[in-house]
Amino acid sequence: MKNLEQLNDLFDIEPIPETKLPLPIEETENATKEIDQEEDYQLARRTLRKLILKGEDTLDTLVELSKNSETPRHYEVAGQFIKTLSDVSKDLLALQKQAKDLGTETPKQIGTQNNVVFAGSTNELMKLLGKKNDNIIDQ
Repeated sequence: MKNLEQLNDLFDIEPIPETKLPLPIEETENATKEIDQEEDYQLARRTLRKLILKGEDTLDTLVELSKNSETPRHYEVAGQFIKTLSDVSKDLLALQKQAKDLGTETPKQIGTQNNVVFAGSTNELMKLLGKKNDNIIDQ
């Protein structure tokens, strides 16, 4: 602190008052991950719904155009657009299923667990394991 005052005097400047910055709020990694997943889900859902709504309007226009022009190319484009629109609808349903699966994470389950417990003395255990009796100390 003394050195800082000397430097201020040397350079003929006034000291800057210290300001305390607020401490950042520490979020757990899981909470942040869940928030990000929810935001991503909402964004993807909104985008797909907008595409479906705009696609329906576009499809109506394409069908009218196809009827008026009666050219095979217009009908082909309308057919392809119907397929694309149905794929987007399927994507929306798949997104909902994935969000549901992410939200209901189940803890890992142990299939079969066999606990082996030996009820006996150390001497009996050594005999069971097949060790020589020379190394066993009896009390």
